[in-house]
Amino acid sequence: MKEQQRNEIKVGLTIVAGLAILLFGFSTFKNWSIGTNDYMLRMQFPTSAGLAAGDQVTVNGVRAGKVESVILRDGGVEVHASISTAIEVKSTGQPVIQMVELMGGKKIEIRQGSEGAMVSPDMILQGTVDPDIAGALGLLGDMQGNIRTIGTQADTLLRGLNTIVADEQLTGDLKQTVSNLHAISQDLRSFLARNNKNIDALTVNMVSLTERVDTMLAELQPAVGDGLRRGERVLDNTDALVTEVRGILAEIRDSRGMLHTIIHDTAFVQRMDLMLGKLDTLSDVIINDRLTIGIRLF
Repeated sequence: MKEQQRNEIKVGLTIVAGLAILLFGFSTFKNWSIGTNDYMLRMQFPTSAGLAAGDQVTVNGVRAGKVESVILRDGGVEVHASISTAIEVKSTGQPVIQMVELMGGKKIEIRQGSEGAMVSPDMILQGTVDPDIAGALGLLGDMQGNIRTIGTQADTLLRGLNTIVADEQLTGDLKQTVSNLHAISQDLRSFLARNNKNIDALTVNMVSLTERVDTMLAELQPAVGDGLRRGERVLDNTDALVTEVRGILAEIRDSRGMLHTIIHDTAFVQRMDLMLGKLDTLSDVIINDRLTIGIRLF
């Protein structure tokens, strides 16, 4: 009886030890946590890139949780992950799906700094996907048509260049042009060497002329200033004269003097015209009839 009890106790201890080892293995390799509280984090990606439930989530390289589900939504995928309460994910965090191993395996790496508040339960972090080998191969496949087009255009360009190089007349013209340019450069160097002294003298003369012009301008500056001041006085006097003429015209227009009467009184103008006519007749009589007027002095 005692032997049977011992065997049962051994079996029970073995089962408990096995369960403990099993739980430890799951908590270590599958990121299970016992006795701790996690919070749910929502992330949005353009594609899952092979991410699956159970893949780990790290924050700045530190294991923080695991992926719970990957759901198709709004033209992309929405990932739900459980994060340990010991790690605080910021609202400014940037989730990135990365490759764990060369041949497969994915994880989510959340890159964040010290700034920003903790992410709220209803907030969705927008993430990106790092390119992996499969993505690079897919991109290369998409570029295959462009690569062929580029190769065709490069072949056409090389054929055109070969045609140009094979043209003996064009090649001869190019050589002649280069030879002419070389001759021109040599002539220019020779000209500069022969006229170096003249160029130096011309430079000195230009400097001297500039100094003389500066001196002349300095000497003429007082006279120019005096002329400008006289011109300003003339303009002031002209303005005063115009003002006086305007005043006289205003007085002629508004006053009741003789000049105003002569200009504006029609009856007076008619009488003056009649008197001038009579004077004209009298002068004709005196001239034509030779009227003699005797004047005796006592």
